[in-house]
This record gives sequence, C-alpha cells and structure tokens, in this order.
Amino acid sequence: MEEQARGYASELFLRISDEKRGRIITAAVEEFAAFGYTGANVNRIAQAAEISVGALYKYFAAKEDLFMYIVEYEAAIMADFVGGILAEDIRFLSKLEKLLRLAQDYSRRDPNLIRLYSVFTSEHDSGRAEALAQRIEGVTARAYYELIAGAQQRGEVRQDIDAQILAFMLDNQLMAMQYSFACPYYQKRFSLFLGERNAKDNEHVIRCIMKGLQSMFGID
Repeated sequence: MEEQARGYASELFLRISDEKRGRIITAAVEEFAAFGYTGANVNRIAQAAEISVGALYKYFAAKEDLFMYIVEYEAAIMADFVGGILAEDIRFLSKLEKLLRLAQDYSRRDPNLIRLYSVFTSEHDSGRAEALAQRIEGVTARAYYELIAGAQQRGEVRQDIDAQILAFMLDNQLMAMQYSFACPYYQKRFSLFLGERNAKDNEHVIRCIMKGLQSMFGID
C-alpha cells in the first residue's frame, strides 16, 4: 500500500487483521459510492463493517481522513494495474488492448469502485476536487503521455497530434468504458448508442473500439 494512504489511517488500523480491514474498506467504498462524500454517514459505514462507531474513529480521526484513505488506496491499486501493463515488453497496440480490457474487466469485477470514481469527479468543493484530480489522474496522465511519446519517437504512432492530446483522448475512451459497465446512467447510454445486441457482445465492442483506436493513433 502506498505511503499516501497509510498517512490518513491510525497505526491501530494498520495492525488489525486483513479481513477486518477489508470489511471497513468495502463498507466505506459502498457508502461513498452511493451517497458521495457529503451524504456518506460514518454510522452506516461502521454498521456495514460490523464495528462500533467509536472503533471507526480510532482508525480514522474524521470522515475526511477515511475518504482520503479510500482515494489513495484505490489510486494505488489502479496505478499497479496500469503500471504492470505499461511495463510489459509488448507492442504499443497490444498495450492499448490490455488497457481497454482492464477498464472493462475492472468495472465488472467491482462496479462500486467505478461509481466511487464518478463521485470523486463530481466533488463540488474546489479544493478537494483539485486534490482528487491531481492524485487520481496525475499518475495515468504522465504514464499515458510517456507511452505515446515513446511510440511516436519509434515511429509506431502518428506524430501530427500532440502526445498530451492523444493521452487525454485515450483516457477519455478508457473512462467511458469503465462508466459504461458500472454506472446505471452510462449503462443505459451505452445500450442506446450500441443497441441491446451489440452492448451485450463484449468481444465485438472491444474489436470495434480497437479499430477506432488504431485509426486515431495512425497504426496500420
């Protein structure tokens, strides 16, 4: 776990069993995903985690600390997944496909995490929103830029579009994929655009989007 996440929790929380810690993290993710930061209730989190409210406050001094712990915890998980793909010694196009499949699979495996991400992006507190964007997007923005810039230097990717713009376009595609498999509104939107049949054909969706990405990046 990254040091940023550890900094928001007490030493006591870090010493409890993995099973108990997992219950608390799961309960917090579900609560923040359902109600946002403002609407989240520490009493409900404690009840769902099967601990007392007093115990929860021994682990986290305030709701803000618990929220930021979850932000850092999930950011670290995603950074590990993405970093593992980008570090593989495979073609640029293969990395794009793995990133696309990760967005799809991760959303299906734990949709609450993607719904939580949606909550992060809709924070109205400008200070918190800036901090969240910097923490959550900073790692992938840099990683995607470096991936694309390197591919441009090797002649694998079109060079007539700024690498930062291409990184932004790639991240938008991956974000849309995540939301489309996890958030009710975006799931409906996905079906409306693709039709019920196409929306249920995962491989068809992947193949078509990959063709679009090949064209966007100028890959033959």
